[in-house]
Amino acid sequence: MNISIEVNKNRDYKVKRRIIILLLLFVALMGKAQKKEHFSLFTDRDLYVSGETLLFKVFVPEDDQSGIVNVDLVNTNGRIISEVSKKIIDHQTDGFIALPDSLSSGSYLVCTSTKINPSLTVKELYISNQFAGLPESNHALRSSETDLFVEMAATTLQIEGLDKTYKTRGKASLTLDFTPELLSQIDENLFVSVTEADQDYNSKTFFRLNKPKKNQIVEKEGVILDGFVKDVKTGEPFKKGVVFLSVPDTIPRFKYFITGNDGYFIFRLDNYIGRIPVVVQGFDPDDKRLLKVVINHRDSLKSAVPQLETWNFSSELRKSTGNNIDASMFCKIFNYQEITALPIPFNKSEEYPFYGVATEIVNTKLFIDLPEFTEIARELLSGVKFRANNRIPSLQIFNPALHNYFAEPPLLLIDGIPVRDLNVIKDMGSKDINRIEICHSKRFYGNLIFYGVVAIHTSKHDYTGIKASDDLIKFDLDAIQPDIILNTTVGLKLNEMDLRKVLLWKPSIKPEKNIKLDFETSDIKGNYRLIIHGKTKDGSNFYKEQFFEVN
Repeated sequence: MNISIEVNKNRDYKVKRRIIILLLLFVALMGKAQKKEHFSLFTDRDLYVSGETLLFKVFVPEDDQSGIVNVDLVNTNGRIISEVSKKIIDHQTDGFIALPDSLSSGSYLVCTSTKINPSLTVKELYISNQFAGLPESNHALRSSETDLFVEMAATTLQIEGLDKTYKTRGKASLTLDFTPELLSQIDENLFVSVTEADQDYNSKTFFRLNKPKKNQIVEKEGVILDGFVKDVKTGEPFKKGVVFLSVPDTIPRFKYFITGNDGYFIFRLDNYIGRIPVVVQGFDPDDKRLLKVVINHRDSLKSAVPQLETWNFSSELRKSTGNNIDASMFCKIFNYQEITALPIPFNKSEEYPFYGVATEIVNTKLFIDLPEFTEIARELLSGVKFRANNRIPSLQIFNPALHNYFAEPPLLLIDGIPVRDLNVIKDMGSKDINRIEICHSKRFYGNLIFYGVVAIHTSKHDYTGIKASDDLIKFDLDAIQPDIILNTTVGLKLNEMDLRKVLLWKPSIKPEKNIKLDFETSDIKGNYRLIIHGKTKDGSNFYKEQFFEVN
């Protein structure tokens, strides 16, 4: 009997031990899952005037494998107004959104996401139109969301040296003191800002689940451009269609894609920075079918739209909004720029165009004026034969290896854009062209073979001669947003107005025991807020804030 009792006790102990281990494992997994779900999104202010610049900071979950984060300005109907793509470095990023002048007064949303993460972090803000101001009805709609983003107050973080009041154009010096315990818990860099703040309006930041498309490819080093090609006649996806993507520039760049059964194409635009001109064209290599190109866009974020409720404007809010509108108008008059974009680094791999080094370069400006391309080819371009007989032009390149002309036409480029219709260049004269680059041999680019290259660089360099159609789309693409710096008042004269609403913007500060900060107040009187945001190693967020007045 005693032996049986001991055995039962051992069994009970082992069962309880397994249950405890499973519970601990479940809690750990839940913690990881929660840590993975959400982005931390911050903006410099909660209230804006149309035409101003919104600054943002994003902490990205460590488990998100994306290299690019999307930050979108959305209206309360879910329509995207502005799109920004930023590169993620050490699980964080920062950037800006230029608020359009035409925005009407009302609530808007800033949404942050990646292509592979189903979660959205959404922050509400209010934008006043610079001409209309706040509505006369004294009320507006705002979010009634309850699934809110929560930060813990860092009670042990001390702010030393920040006064309660400052004069305009006063100088402030302060120190952030971190305890060793808090410092050991901090993960990644800190975000610190000093901006104008209205305590009568507190915006909400909340979470939403999005429904990402299936089989999304992770954006690592740049944005992804994708879409479909369809048969114009049948409307069905076109198999084995050839899609060209061109980025016209002084050194043109080029990519291609051959579609599968679904007619889908995709391009990785790695390390493209800023707004770039893009031309996408699709065609049937057998020239039997006319195709239509359709680009996929982030056209709506309706899943981010919350329920709305009515709120009233206070008299203080009306007054401060009026002052902000006046300050914004003065910024327009004096052309004050709040930020400056940093120069885009030059990539040495782009010293030559994708087709390689030209065999011959002809500067047409050095010769007499020739009114048509037929004469240019005959008089200036050795080894290039251009004929426009019977209204069907033909173009050939001499092959020096076989001492004969290639039977197939060469790759024809106008400002870096492949052109298949030779009628486009037929009427081009010397006045229309800066230079012509010629390659007299086969060039290989992936699976493509070019039987020589004729690259025409026009005088205007605006490629207006290439007309948009179903199979050719021209547009400006916002690639990775360049980094920025906040402009300072260095060199500002006493008789020049200082209209800064952001006095300090440090989106990425390395955590240290003592952090010293300096800033100077502007000519705008009112309430300001110093705020510090940080993230701990367990995935939670903390903050510390202190208000002061400028009078």
